[in-house]
Amino acid sequence: MDYLQTVWRRRVIVLVCTLTSLGLMIAVDTVRPSKYASTAKVSFGTKTLSVTAMGTNLIRLNSAPVRVAARGILGVGLPSCSIKQEGTTAIADITCNANDPSLAARAANAYADGYNQVMRSQSVQRALGAAQYIRSTIEAQNSSIATLSAAAASVNKNSILGKLYAKQLSEAYGKLQGLQSQLNAVELASLNPRNAISILQLAAPNRTPLSPKPTSDAILAFIAGLALGVGIAVVRDTMDDKLRTRAELEQISLGRPAIGLIPAIREWEDRKTPLLISAEQPKSPPAEAFRSLRTSLQFMSLDDPIKTLLITSPAAADGKTTITSNLAYAIASAGQEVIIVGCDLRKPRIHEFFGVSNEVGFTSVLLGEADLDDAIVEVPGSAYLRILPAGPIPPNPAELLSGRRAQLLMEQLKERCDVVIIDSPPMLPVSDAQVLAAKADAVILVAAAGISAKRDVARSIELLMQVDAALIGVVLNRAPSSDGYSYYRYGYGYGYGYGYGYGYGYGGTSTYGGASTSVPENLAMPEPTTTTP
Repeated sequence: MDYLQTVWRRRVIVLVCTLTSLGLMIAVDTVRPSKYASTAKVSFGTKTLSVTAMGTNLIRLNSAPVRVAARGILGVGLPSCSIKQEGTTAIADITCNANDPSLAARAANAYADGYNQVMRSQSVQRALGAAQYIRSTIEAQNSSIATLSAAAASVNKNSILGKLYAKQLSEAYGKLQGLQSQLNAVELASLNPRNAISILQLAAPNRTPLSPKPTSDAILAFIAGLALGVGIAVVRDTMDDKLRTRAELEQISLGRPAIGLIPAIREWEDRKTPLLISAEQPKSPPAEAFRSLRTSLQFMSLDDPIKTLLITSPAAADGKTTITSNLAYAIASAGQEVIIVGCDLRKPRIHEFFGVSNEVGFTSVLLGEADLDDAIVEVPGSAYLRILPAGPIPPNPAELLSGRRAQLLMEQLKERCDVVIIDSPPMLPVSDAQVLAAKADAVILVAAAGISAKRDVARSIELLMQVDAALIGVVLNRAPSSDGYSYYRYGYGYGYGYGYGYGYGYGGTSTYGGASTSVPENLAMPEPTTTTP
């Protein structure tokens, strides 16, 4: 099952590899000329030959002189040909491949004829050499007979010596007759040499191409591409440390549950203005996901009310500010008084979601430059939601947040509302979030599927545990549909993503900061309803 999930996550890689392999094979088969094969069967004799003898014959059949002779008989260049013995018999198959079926057949037959031509030529040469030797032997024998005849004529034929000469002459004539018979046989063999092999079956044109075979080639290319794609997918998934699913998040969260699953919001990818999805699209699946997260928090605070809720994340691009703003709106819509506090004093952004100014805020109150009640801003269109922006960026954020004045300010804020929701910096780049987490009643860690690294999430949880933070759960942002709610697939047609980020230089490539873009003050928001948490 894990492998199937891996293949599904990396389906683009698998699909690209498979289609590329298939496309390349189709292209190669399209431009590659067709090859045809024809086979001629030849026999070296009726008897079974020894392994050595058969091996010698096959070497001769595959020799260069035979190929030259075959090319001469064929009249054109000899195509690729191969020799194969049939089992342990004296029969061999001569197979030639060519772009034309007729050429392949003629080449195989010419190869067999070429072998016979070469072997006949060698046989004639051997016979002519033997004939020359026999003729010289006959001349020597005639000379010997002449000498014996002269010697026999000089003596009495009835004498012992005469009888001896007569016997020698008789033997010499007999030998001469034998040599003459040999010479006649050799001359006859040179005039009519025998074939070295017999052709059992002439090669005939085969109109079925040996290659390419589009169907089988396509199947093999599909299998090879699929195997390659799956292999690459498995390797990349093994090396990938990105968080993907709710199960992976809960596995590394030390027993903390995933209390929220927020689907990806594609509409933010091309929008410079942050989108408060809970207000602009209150009936959308993401808005419902934030209401579900609100319900989870309400149940968790039945026995021990949560007055200060800190929301943070491992890195800058995980969407913690998005979660903070939309969750705060969802809680306020239920009739609870909520104050959002911008404690990201390095790259503040929370004010952009509500279209308020960041000129006066949290740091202004801490430095005594503004009164708290004056710095708190009413969110247009919501009777229960207020925001204390981060204010001017100070040179020493960590020192300000850890000071006693910041703690007293938080106590004052708790007296002015039901819930204080703190938007903090990410955990890993700076220590600000640890300082705030140690004093908050509850902490939620946000991780983004496909963006957050598992090691970063684990390290963030470890840092929270070091300061005894009340980590009550984790939220998976950009949750895949397999982890989401069933209504995500019931035809709402919403697709989502993120087009903003932060520039802490840790965990992501996004940058953040710059001038704030205001949300219109007449932003439509549903009427709040009173709900007991």
